[in-house]
Amino acid sequence: MSPARHRRTRLPVTTLSVALAAALAAGPVVAQEAAPPEEDTTNLDRVEVTGSNIRRSDIETASPLQVISRQDIENMGARTLLQVLDNLPAARPAQQDSRSLFTGSDGASQANLRGLGAQGTLVLLNGRRLSYYGAPEGFQTQFVNIDAIPAAAIERMEVLTDGASAVYGTDAVAGVINVITKRSFEGAEVNVTADRSSRIDSYGEQQASLSFGFGNLDEDRYNVYAAFNLYRRDPIPLADVYDKKPNQYYINNPNYLPNLRLGTGSKPGQFNPGSYFAFDPVTGARVQEAAPGCNNVLTTEAAGPRCIWETWMNNEIDGGARSDRKTGYVNAHFLIGDSTEAFAEATYTDIDLRANGGTPRAFNTTTGNPTSWFSRNTGDTVNQFRYPFLGPNNEYNHASPELKELMGGVVGLQYLLQDVGDNYFGQRNTDQSYRAVAGLRGTFANDWNWETALATAGAHSVTYQTVNVNLDGFEKAFGPYTIEPTTGRVIISDHPAYKFGEISEANAALLRAAYPTFDIQSWTRLHTLDGKIEGPLFDLPAGEMRAAFGFNVSRETFYTPGNEDAANGQITQQGGSWFDGARNTYALFAETVAPLTEKLELDAALRLDKYPNFNANLAPKIGLKYQALPELMLRGTYSEGFRAPSLAESGSGGVYAQLGGYRDEVRCDETNAIANLLLQSSRPGDVDLGNSLLNSDCSRTVARMTQPNPDLKPEKAKIATLGFMIEPTSWLSLSADYWFIYRRNEIAAPDYSRDEDILSMTRSPITDADRAAQAQLASMCADPASGVACPAPLPGYSVGNVSSVVGQYQNRGRTLVDGFDIDARGRFPLAEWGTLNVGVAATIARRNELYSDDELRWYYGNTVGYYGNPRLRATFNADWTYRQVTTSFFVNYVGPTKWAWDRIDAEDNNPQTCTAGYLPVPEPQCDGVPSWWTANLGVAWQASDKLNVGFTVKNLFNRLPFYDPNSFLGDSSDYASIYGRVYSVTVGYRF
Repeated sequence: MSPARHRRTRLPVTTLSVALAAALAAGPVVAQEAAPPEEDTTNLDRVEVTGSNIRRSDIETASPLQVISRQDIENMGARTLLQVLDNLPAARPAQQDSRSLFTGSDGASQANLRGLGAQGTLVLLNGRRLSYYGAPEGFQTQFVNIDAIPAAAIERMEVLTDGASAVYGTDAVAGVINVITKRSFEGAEVNVTADRSSRIDSYGEQQASLSFGFGNLDEDRYNVYAAFNLYRRDPIPLADVYDKKPNQYYINNPNYLPNLRLGTGSKPGQFNPGSYFAFDPVTGARVQEAAPGCNNVLTTEAAGPRCIWETWMNNEIDGGARSDRKTGYVNAHFLIGDSTEAFAEATYTDIDLRANGGTPRAFNTTTGNPTSWFSRNTGDTVNQFRYPFLGPNNEYNHASPELKELMGGVVGLQYLLQDVGDNYFGQRNTDQSYRAVAGLRGTFANDWNWETALATAGAHSVTYQTVNVNLDGFEKAFGPYTIEPTTGRVIISDHPAYKFGEISEANAALLRAAYPTFDIQSWTRLHTLDGKIEGPLFDLPAGEMRAAFGFNVSRETFYTPGNEDAANGQITQQGGSWFDGARNTYALFAETVAPLTEKLELDAALRLDKYPNFNANLAPKIGLKYQALPELMLRGTYSEGFRAPSLAESGSGGVYAQLGGYRDEVRCDETNAIANLLLQSSRPGDVDLGNSLLNSDCSRTVARMTQPNPDLKPEKAKIATLGFMIEPTSWLSLSADYWFIYRRNEIAAPDYSRDEDILSMTRSPITDADRAAQAQLASMCADPASGVACPAPLPGYSVGNVSSVVGQYQNRGRTLVDGFDIDARGRFPLAEWGTLNVGVAATIARRNELYSDDELRWYYGNTVGYYGNPRLRATFNADWTYRQVTTSFFVNYVGPTKWAWDRIDAEDNNPQTCTAGYLPVPEPQCDGVPSWWTANLGVAWQASDKLNVGFTVKNLFNRLPFYDPNSFLGDSSDYASIYGRVYSVTVGYRF
């Protein structure tokens, strides 16, 4: 036992306090076996719990704290820290590594308490900070990658669900997640786990861990232990999921399955000669034909026949990326003399995430909007790229004389560039992170405890993408170009280096240069020195007053140099980010616990933080705990939070990237007017074009530049809780807490749906594709056989699509969220039939409101009950231990919401329109997003003192995701698993 924990004190405590203190001091096994005390007083070690620097015997503080043991994690069926958080009612869905591709923070997972985002949730390992992930979310929000935390060494998690800025620092607004590893370990233990899906054949999760340690602190005066963990999640190709979406997805996207061309297009690896096309100079109509030698001709389109190919079904971008994680953790404790302990720990994690991009690139002459992007070294100039046309004398222009005549011999080309094979395109992310801590702790004087430590942590994250064009490489393969003087069309070389009509290694080398692997590297570093002392100040009439004092000094650096080709605008759609910053921060803190009366206890803390370029900030926290009755405790806290702008938000550099989902109301309305008329036609091809056009301009990807803002102010927050804990019997406890968070001066990226957030905007001209759509509409309306009565004048285009937007980080608005947390636990001894434990936890949201600005004020109203903000999240768990077998049952519930995001959006998306995201939803779902629940059933068998075996069925009732048009993938897989029923086997052996 550590010398800092030798002293014992007798305090009045409840049964629940005893059980929790036992769990904190001795781990989950002791927690399950702790018996109720026979007296009102008992001897307990002083322990330190998350949210306080003061050691105490009664671990029930004024702040609400959830303790999740290793057994709880196993009962959930969780394999990763992200999966644990998905099963906590106070947590909200956050970024998943497998769904993070092309987001800017690719390959990492986040924690998100109260829905305030990763920047409001502090993640600790054994009470100390970890370094941020190298790539900020959206190039803005720095966060801890929870995938890098060593899973094999986790003993428990403590989740503090009120503010802790006065204790831990400025960003603990929504709460703290403290992952705690085993303090010591002797012997060796091996655990192996495998998960398989009943619905997705390719899905699998495998995990193996080895833990070993030696030395006994009490007898040998030292302990050293290490834990190593290997984790793999298998990739999921499109072939396994393309036909497993909800039925409504295919109704709303009628061209999705046909566009895969399964069974009709040429097979992957087979040569495909492609198609030629041109535009009628009089009508603007598109005319196309299959190239000579095509064996897969599609003849039903109005523009004419074309040659088609199958989509390569090994694309893993949407289904799920493969992830390999290797983690090592070493912990050592040494006793020095009678009152001092030296400790050290080191963590290293290596993550490799890969996703095959599937289908190779296609040479598809650009007739619509050009690809547009910003880059660092081209300033405010928007870079653009168009796939060029073939000239009349091009050696590969084998179009018919009739087609060539339309544009003076110039034709467009659609051609599959498959020379580099089926595994070249895609994305890979690597992340190497580490943390090392060394320190001393001990006791002196009259029960005073002290601790100091030096820590260094860092991460090196790299994103590799093989998707887009390198302008120089592309020109080497298909140039030099010429420009048609009258139309401005780009024409490739008549004799390009790339040889159309063959698949060869020479072509492959050219394509590897034209579509190179682009990398973004990021480094973060965090060096800290901290120290604190804690002990008794003096005795008050009601008991001992204790206090803690400490300091923290840190050096933080963040460096993303950017890719040089991308910085110069040479990689299409890859501007990337560029940040280079460092800062020193300093903090002093003090905390006290004072028994004001025999029943009333005060817990108060102050923290002084100093960030560069900002005045020092004083963050207070005060808590009161009142033991109204032996069975009833009342508690409440108030604290203030502070978050200085991150280096990404206020430093040098900026974000040069794409903005997906941009909605231009003008183009959206004009395109849909054309599409809706075409959809009424009886002529072949009109309906296909209408389906392709419908809503196509309502959600566009445009070039985006987001500039840092050195004038940003810090975010401020006020946080409060008020609740009670009651234990009416020895077998039942109940707690309920009201929580309130008010955050102002929020630092936000521009909201490009608001005109006032856009500093500048550019539009593309009306394109050949636009004119072709108008020409086909005119042809349909002039043909009585179409059966469509068209209005006069016909709808058309007044402007081209938006190609770029520019904005800047800013302090905008305030957020107010509040609600209730409820937790009930029961423990039922069943005599010779063992023990039954039952628990219910719930978070009930009351308000989630955004103050936009002084003009709009609380314009959007309370969004609780609207999309993404369910009023209720709850879990139920029961575990029955009988002899050597424990059977567990776990249910996770998410309540229903409306489809609309807020009351403004409800004008267009409501039960009357039966739409969400402006798209139809199935009639049973007109009222909104249905509630969702899943259940897990597990059986664990302690076969011997050394061997344990477990079997778990996750999603026991095989519940499948429903249609969700607000989701990028069209289903509710953000929190409803696509895997169906999952079977898991665990085997552990202790030597």
